[in-house]
Amino acid sequence: MSNKYVNAYLMSFNTYLLQPVKHESKIFTCVIDKHNELIVTRKPMHVIRKSCLSLGTTYEAAKNSAKRFFGNQHKLPIVVAYDFGLPCIFLPTYSPNSEHNIWIGLHAIKNITPSESGSLLTLINGVRIELPVKYASISKQFVNASMLYKHYVEEREKLTHHSPFQKFK
Repeated sequence: MSNKYVNAYLMSFNTYLLQPVKHESKIFTCVIDKHNELIVTRKPMHVIRKSCLSLGTTYEAAKNSAKRFFGNQHKLPIVVAYDFGLPCIFLPTYSPNSEHNIWIGLHAIKNITPSESGSLLTLINGVRIELPVKYASISKQFVNASMLYKHYVEEREKLTHHSPFQKFK
């Protein structure tokens, strides 16, 4: 694990995973991203909430938006931000408020396979993480996040096709 500690972190498409880690009596966040691995001296939900605020929304708005699409389900994926119209979606492994919950970026998932202790997650950078989550559960989370991604991309396309700033052919 990294010895690089920071007080704040802004999520983006460079962020692959937020994992809670115990540090003495507190819970910090281990961040795996495109460039390195570091420890944020705050809980994962704090990182999520602050990232949403910094990127123009709130966690509650992101959660409510997902609820409008899925209905009243639990463990919903959320859109943290957009980059050139593409949604940056993170999916939870447990209830978002659980101290065991890991947030995984949909864009960072290369593969998920069953394992003896639950599931083996392979990130696009080759890092493998053993998840104590049933394969069926994490697969459902992946499918939900993928459906949400498709929904938002389609919604954005509708907006751009009818833009008054586009020239018509």
